[in-house]
Amino acid sequence: MSPKSANVIVIGGGVLGTSAAFHLAEAGQDEVLLIDRGPLASATTPQAAGQTGYLNVDRFALRFGTYCIEFFENFEQRTGRVIDFRQCGSLRVALTKPFQKDLEARHAAARQLGHDVEFLSPSRARELVPTFDPPGGCRILLIPRDGYVEPKSVAVAFAAAAQDRGVAIETRVEATGLRIKDGRVTGVRTREGTIAARSVVLAAGAWTRQFGQRIGLNLRTVPVRHQAYVTGPLAGVLPRQPVVRITEPQIYVRQEAAGLLVGGYGYRPLSFDMNEFDAAFEVPSLAADPVYYQQLQAAATKFFPSLGGAVVIQERRGLPTISPDGRLIVSEPGGLRGLVVLSACGVGGIDRSPGAGRLAADIVVGGPPWIDPAVLSADRFGDDYATDRSLRARCEEIYSHHYHQVY
Repeated sequence: MSPKSANVIVIGGGVLGTSAAFHLAEAGQDEVLLIDRGPLASATTPQAAGQTGYLNVDRFALRFGTYCIEFFENFEQRTGRVIDFRQCGSLRVALTKPFQKDLEARHAAARQLGHDVEFLSPSRARELVPTFDPPGGCRILLIPRDGYVEPKSVAVAFAAAAQDRGVAIETRVEATGLRIKDGRVTGVRTREGTIAARSVVLAAGAWTRQFGQRIGLNLRTVPVRHQAYVTGPLAGVLPRQPVVRITEPQIYVRQEAAGLLVGGYGYRPLSFDMNEFDAAFEVPSLAADPVYYQQLQAAATKFFPSLGGAVVIQERRGLPTISPDGRLIVSEPGGLRGLVVLSACGVGGIDRSPGAGRLAADIVVGGPPWIDPAVLSADRFGDDYATDRSLRARCEEIYSHHYHQVY
């Protein structure tokens, strides 16, 4: 049975919610309760590729990403829990001059920080990733600090570390709304009753916008379908080969067991209104778009020829949330005190979870934020994208150009 009160309630047991719970406890906040309508990490989190990539020319994104990669590098020391993190590096590949200039800018940013990055020849890239056939004229940047994690292991480790520090976790508890008095949150309504609280962190994943609508908030975040697939064993796949990201076709390929995991952006983007699903809907039951998979495989096979005859052994589908500028939303929405919205993972929730959870905790406990919180404010869009139609169209556009404009 859930407690009748808590100082802070975190709604959502995915990687963002569990990170927030951990960071709250780490900051010394007592009586933290995390609730989820299902088991922990059972929605979009386990469908992710779990790739980490910190290097960006945007100063805010670079500082944010650096915190996240340092957290993953020291996860066990920070939390006392172990995750499956493979820091195998990544190859970022650009085929055309505009995006090759972006690689040069990333190279310069890394060098200024003293980080070890280098441009590789196509032949050297083939040695590192034998199944990769880089085309002539491309540029390839090796970023050794990148890698990937098994996504569910991160959320589970955050949750366990939070429990170690006194956080209570209750699953199969569905939040239905908030209790609000004089413009301030005073509790969370559930199907079992109301739990009093001084603060609430809303990290409900695909359901965040839907939840906000119930309490009169027009949050600028919508879920957009993302798909990937995993092949059976392929000759030439190495155990710790770098992740490959190719900018123009917006595809990523990484090792998964003895095969490859393949994903991409811009292929038939489709957003969803979660009000249109029935109450029993779960993300793993999201219907596949077979044309998306066909287009993705066709694009990837040009660079990884062995994918042409590969056997698909797993399909992954998730509903990551997107904002109109591709950045996270981590803030109190204007006019409602005591609620911190934690959403818009941008198909990078695993990668961004340490920084997002830390900022949410900073806002709740009232300490000095480690980054400028205005950049991720829920109110930064003003009156723009106020209608569902304009918001969904914009977020689908952002998803369509993820590697071109955001990543």
